[in-house]
Amino acid sequence: KIFNMITETLKKRGLLLSRGTIVDASFIDAPSSTKNLSKSRDPEMSSGKKGNTYHFGMKVHIGVDKHSGIAHTMTTTGANVHDIVEVDKLRRKDDREVMGDAGYIGMEKRKSADPEQITYTAAKRYRQRKKMDEHQKQAEHIISSVRCKVEHVFHRIKCQFGYRKVRYRGQYKNKCRLEMLLGLANVLIADCYERRTACAL
Repeated sequence: KIFNMITETLKKRGLLLSRGTIVDASFIDAPSSTKNLSKSRDPEMSSGKKGNTYHFGMKVHIGVDKHSGIAHTMTTTGANVHDIVEVDKLRRKDDREVMGDAGYIGMEKRKSADPEQITYTAAKRYRQRKKMDEHQKQAEHIISSVRCKVEHVFHRIKCQFGYRKVRYRGQYKNKCRLEMLLGLANVLIADCYERRTACAL
């Protein structure tokens, strides 16, 4: 309720009006130890791999307004769920563009995708960027400079608020905690955005 209330307030202030969404996901680690009363891991958590590193816990998926960098949607899943699976839940009905990092390559090929109405843009993989000419690298840099706004939200939650590990067993309580922190992060991001806009004017 807190997250929805903050989102509606920011929408009324004209900070969530663009028709583009940036999507991303991040791991929230959970204890993998079985040294507890039940002698077992949390059944709602799972293992996922990023690069060469395995993570046990959950994933938080967010959709961020392309223009202001304010998060408007959030979902949580086990760590083993691929980022692309949650794309449709993160975009808004009136969105005309969805952007993501290299983990979202191929999102326009899903059965639920609508490439005729929505432009899907994913960052290129490292090995692809090495083969680009200067003009292509500049274009990729511009896309990255827009897409990075979603990382600012995770920075607030994980670094500023310190929510790098789950606080509870199961996903529901952790999701409630994350929604509260996401709402607070939106307040800080909205304040910074309005300050920058005022200075530009």
